[in-house]
Amino acid sequence: MNLEQFHQTLKQNPGAELLFRFSNGNMLAPHFHVTEVGKVTKDFVDCGGTRRTSECCMLQTLVADDIDHRISSDKLAGIIEKTDVLGLEGWFDVEAEVQTETIGIYSLASVAADNGKLVFELASKSTACLAPDKCGLDVIPISDAAPVAATEPDAGCCGGGGGGG
Repeated sequence: MNLEQFHQTLKQNPGAELLFRFSNGNMLAPHFHVTEVGKVTKDFVDCGGTRRTSECCMLQTLVADDIDHRISSDKLAGIIEKTDVLGLEGWFDVEAEVQTETIGIYSLASVAADNGKLVFELASKSTACLAPDKCGLDVIPISDAAPVAATEPDAGCCGGGGGGG
């Protein structure tokens, strides 16, 4: 979901309570705070040596002891309207930073309006090799991946030794 879609959804549902559901069905505590709305820019070099940039709009959330707190669509829409000073534009994907056992970053996959509530689906993110043509890397689905003992890295671009990293 991009920032424009997110903002329009908030504006089209004034006064709606916001809820976030993880892909396993669990919900973020409904009294979460949005502590930051920001533009995150990541400049990096992939394992094949190609320079890349990615950008997103990040919502940082915090679940505190204030259990009576509920953020409304109106309030969050108002905060987003102030982000123009950050150079945020409608095409930026929206991600949520959530504190669980560690800090997790999730994509906003979809939204459903339900009796005065907006339920946003959080999709788990995963890593990927961005240069498989240079590495010859066979991607193993996360569900099939098994822990392995530490070994010396291969000489391919994703390992040590050879040309990459």
